[in-house]
Amino acid sequence: MIALACGPPPEGRARWTVRLLADKIFELRIIDEPISFQTVAQRLKKTNFNLTARSTG
Repeated sequence: MIALACGPPPEGRARWTVRLLADKIFELRIIDEPISFQTVAQRLKKTNFNLTARSTG
């Protein structure tokens, strides 16, 4: 999830959102069933990851 969020955002987007990340995680079959954007947000929060930071790496 963090590696995906650190990568380039989807075409036409300036950055990743938790909803986009949740959709992409399911699309890539990283997990077997859809994940809620709230779950993605909670997981990122636990790692102190900030999607809005200018530099995430």
